[in-house]
Amino acid sequence: MRREWAKEWLDFAGRDLRISRILGENEDYDGAAYHLQQAVEKSLKAVLVFYDLRVPSREFRTHNIAKLIGLLERGNVGVPDFIKDARSLTRYAFTTRYPDDYVPVSLEEYEEAYEVAVRVYEWAKGIVENQS
Repeated sequence: MRREWAKEWLDFAGRDLRISRILGENEDYDGAAYHLQQAVEKSLKAVLVFYDLRVPSREFRTHNIAKLIGLLERGNVGVPDFIKDARSLTRYAFTTRYPDDYVPVSLEEYEEAYEVAVRVYEWAKGIVENQS
């Protein structure tokens, strides 16, 4: 059951990656960056679910990538350093969606964030699909 639930989280993360790519190709880097943050968040949550880590719902529902990484580490999940690079994407959960926090995203920022998000997604996918 947990493996199927983790795969569902990954499916949603993959959808966010695809949406981000479409938005990026249409030069909507703000919207694209938001979906990259969502892809990373959902990928990390897939790993939390896969390892059946008991996390209070208020912590599981966070958009804070550093907090999610911390939850994985507290659960003794080895988190590679390249995953920790994703912490910087947390800002896109807020700065791209609300006028009072708005900071535009450049093409370069989007491309860097996309690479990070894909690495996180592939790492999570490797765990969920290749481990028993």
